[in-house]
Amino acid sequence: MLIRRFMGTSRRELLKAVAAFAAGAVVGSGATYVALQSIKTAVEKTATTTTAETPKTAAGLPKMKVHFIYVGPIGDYGWTHAHEVGRRYLKSMLCPDPGKWCIVETSYTENVPEDQAYTYIKRAVSEGAHLVFTTSYGFMDATKKAAAENPDRFFAHCSGYFKDVDEWRRLANFAEYFIDLYEAYYLNGAVAGRITKTNKLGYVAAFLIPEVIRHMNAFLIGAREANPKVTMDVIQLGAWYDPEGARKAATTLVETSGADVLAFTEDSPTVLQTAEDYQKRGRAVWSFSHYSDMSQYGPKAHLTGQVVNWGPLYVEMAIRAYLAWVSGMKSIWSEWPPERPRDYWWSMKNAYAYYDYGKNPADIILPLNPAVPAEVKNYVEQLRREIIEGVWDPFTGPVRDMKGVVRVPERRRLSKDELYNMDWFVEGYGQLPS
Repeated sequence: MLIRRFMGTSRRELLKAVAAFAAGAVVGSGATYVALQSIKTAVEKTATTTTAETPKTAAGLPKMKVHFIYVGPIGDYGWTHAHEVGRRYLKSMLCPDPGKWCIVETSYTENVPEDQAYTYIKRAVSEGAHLVFTTSYGFMDATKKAAAENPDRFFAHCSGYFKDVDEWRRLANFAEYFIDLYEAYYLNGAVAGRITKTNKLGYVAAFLIPEVIRHMNAFLIGAREANPKVTMDVIQLGAWYDPEGARKAATTLVETSGADVLAFTEDSPTVLQTAEDYQKRGRAVWSFSHYSDMSQYGPKAHLTGQVVNWGPLYVEMAIRAYLAWVSGMKSIWSEWPPERPRDYWWSMKNAYAYYDYGKNPADIILPLNPAVPAEVKNYVEQLRREIIEGVWDPFTGPVRDMKGVVRVPERRRLSKDELYNMDWFVEGYGQLPS
């Protein structure tokens, strides 16, 4: 579509530079160096008046400022830590040699309260940010407001949605993105269902928003497919990062509910550490990693975990924003990905079964804990391969809710929009927060 629309020689060269950079980012720094040379040539022929006045690198390339807004501390070892690792990856790929080949300058603000997001986004823009990534569901409206007020900048929000087509058309400089982990939660659930002795699971949830409900449901579906006797109790924290609250909730689930496997959506390794404390006292309680590899915090209690790799997605979005910025070809940003423009959604279906799990966009930690029986490992590996190959999805019908109502008919799968608006709970929950 782009090649048909932009027939000028310099613009075709710029599109070739996109492909050259993508190839370079995959194979390594040497090819990246060559790709950046191609971008330099294309930029010189297509640069807009705005970028002509922007400070240049030693190679003569305009430098784009990219700012990240984080809801928690970069040391949380969960959600925010994973995004920070992604930012560093972006910097390493688009600024491989700061003294010569560097087209981005990255920065971040951590511990931003959701009700103050607009203030921090506006500050980033006033300090010259050309592209702003906001990394919490609660930052969505503030990011959209800033995008509407600054049509010459680019904004990308993690884990939200476009409210309607009119909003999507109006905010052409705004994108949504996410790397979903519900498939990985499902696999963790399969492990939990086979490893539990009490048939009671526990879940510590930050908030019961659609994202968390989706992950909880997938986890429970996986557990009950492996062991139909399983039920799961849930405690809601009301905070994304609350180590003390997470410890109390995990302890309650073990002592009061009898749970011997704990999952969680809270941005610290506290639930895993609590399970490890029980292991040290001779009681078999198990848990997982969440977003980052937390196994060091619970080497005995750690079964596996869902991990996310934001780096490649950040590179793709940043390079598209960069090329749209320097060339004025806004379609490089606004018309991608083609199937859902400005709505990036990656998951384990973007992964490879034989690739290093740490480099896949979303995956489980391999190998599993040695305490997991071989037949369980084989079972989970088969499911993992089927998910990656698109043969299976956790929300393939029939799926019933807590009242027995069929929410997903037989042979049907939920769409992306249905997954993103999930507000119902599958069969198998015991106690839910009132």
